[in-house]
Amino acid sequence: MNKSPNSFYVTGGTLRRDAPSYVPRQADQDLYEGLRQGKFCYVLTSRQMGKSSLMVRTAARLREEGATVAILDLTRTGQNLTPEQWYDGLLGQLGEQLNLAEELEAFWLSHDRLGPLDRWMRAVREIVLPRRAGQIVIFVDEIDAVRSLPFSTDEFFAAIRECYNRRTEAPDLARLTFCLLGVATPSDLIRDTRTTPFNIGQRIELNDFTESEAAPLAEGLGRDERTAQKLLSRILYWTGGHPYLTQRLCQAVAEDAAVTTAGGVDRLCEELFFTTRARERDDNLLFVRERMLRSEGDLAGLLDLYAQVRRNKRVRDDETSPVIGALRLSGITSVIEGRLGVRNRIYEGVFDREWVSANMPDAELRRQRAAYRRGMLRTAGIAGIVLALMSALIFTTLLQRDRAESQGKRADQLLYEVIAQRNLAKDETQRAEMALVETKQLKEKAEIALAEAELQRKKADAQRIEAESQRQQVVGKDRVVEEKQRQIDLIGRYIWESAKRNNNPVLFQAYLDLFPSGEFASVVTQESGLLTGAFEGIVFEAGTDKPIVGVRVAVAMPSTGLSRVRLTDKRGRFYFGLLTPGIYAVTFSHEMYETIRKEVRIKITMTTSIPGGIVEMRRNT
Repeated sequence: MNKSPNSFYVTGGTLRRDAPSYVPRQADQDLYEGLRQGKFCYVLTSRQMGKSSLMVRTAARLREEGATVAILDLTRTGQNLTPEQWYDGLLGQLGEQLNLAEELEAFWLSHDRLGPLDRWMRAVREIVLPRRAGQIVIFVDEIDAVRSLPFSTDEFFAAIRECYNRRTEAPDLARLTFCLLGVATPSDLIRDTRTTPFNIGQRIELNDFTESEAAPLAEGLGRDERTAQKLLSRILYWTGGHPYLTQRLCQAVAEDAAVTTAGGVDRLCEELFFTTRARERDDNLLFVRERMLRSEGDLAGLLDLYAQVRRNKRVRDDETSPVIGALRLSGITSVIEGRLGVRNRIYEGVFDREWVSANMPDAELRRQRAAYRRGMLRTAGIAGIVLALMSALIFTTLLQRDRAESQGKRADQLLYEVIAQRNLAKDETQRAEMALVETKQLKEKAEIALAEAELQRKKADAQRIEAESQRQQVVGKDRVVEEKQRQIDLIGRYIWESAKRNNNPVLFQAYLDLFPSGEFASVVTQESGLLTGAFEGIVFEAGTDKPIVGVRVAVAMPSTGLSRVRLTDKRGRFYFGLLTPGIYAVTFSHEMYETIRKEVRIKITMTTSIPGGIVEMRRNT
């Protein structure tokens, strides 16, 4: 989470409930009222629209009214799992938040004859409902993570639907309410319309800020009221009220006291979003681009539809269309009076007509074919002119011959002229024949160029297949690493649970020594009274936006001899927790890249990022 110096604006991450820059929208009231009434609610929209912040604030309001609330984050559970491991992980999160971990674990272990889903639902009905009075609300965040699981989760959604359908015969289920949040469409998550819960639930629309809703953001700009309102109006002109883009541009304006006019806002907007570096580094622009270009459907059809929207063609919103669904989930479009429109002027400027053309499939081959057609038309034109000249010369020769025959007195003289004209016509004919030969040669060269282009395309396809094979190998290695990490986490969880049950400080310290960055490390730190800091970052390949997996990141404090080592994950990220405050030497090494050394200062209770925010490693030459 990035904050401005005065901690007013927040760009990225979940906002605290009391964050001054949080902008309440209609969705806040709709979700709160829907869950209070026991309705199944879902918030499915693009990233960085404020879903998690909305969830946190709504959960706090419900808790204040006495409701029991749990938030299940599917990214914590993992992906390379069996159904039993996945449901066990969800039950573990539920037990931690409701202080029912031991009871739920005992129920799970004692009912191993049941299927994973049945065990999960019965644990909720037989353990959670009897032990917690009043309404129980379960938020399931990052629900789109189920698409990456190696098994179908249709039964999970069907079980949620069954909870609502059985309320008449099991009244206690009326106290249980679910809310799903993520970046997906209902059809992405479950295909069977007979068992989907989405046709009985309430969809919560999370729209961009209106000008009146965004008015409180002017407070953090640090200007007089009139100037602040003028600057905020210009900010919304560019962002259209998009939550992340608006907070980001507001923060930039707040940090630059020289900006007092609309022109200053325009300059900052250009620097933040329209430069080449910004287009390749900004998280939101990267997400929109990758969501568009890595779409599982018809890329050409998706880009063509977006081009029509840019040209203000009438494109009606259709929730059943997978192409329109992909456009909406990327966040690049919004719905205005039932029609699709480009979401804001920043997206319209970054993802312009040239961007669409450059990313259209087979763009290079189409350019070569167009050049070939232009060459053929130019050659045909030259040949036509030559033939026309030859025909004119022949016609002139014949006309002069007729005149010579009708003028007997000048027959000899005209005969010589005719012979001369015939010779001239012969020369022109030979030139025309040579031009035709050259035309044929140009055609052959053009065909050779087309064949070479086809060969290059096949080579490119072969390289793409090879790259995909290498990526699959890397993914396979990542899965092995993730499985090893999961086993380590299970050992750590066993030590933690043993230490907690026996209140054993020795085991607490053992857990910290073995798992300094484990999921319970922060709790162990609080209970053991340690004051520590953390260190995180991300590693990219220089010149590209490709994260590097398996980079060895080593931190060491020379003065004490303390040292730790981590490997970057598949997103190029690393994290060190529970670091003693002080100055550390950091080394980034990989057998395929040049080694980088940096220095960071770790502070108490703070998470420090690598200087510069991102590490770029160059390949070994």
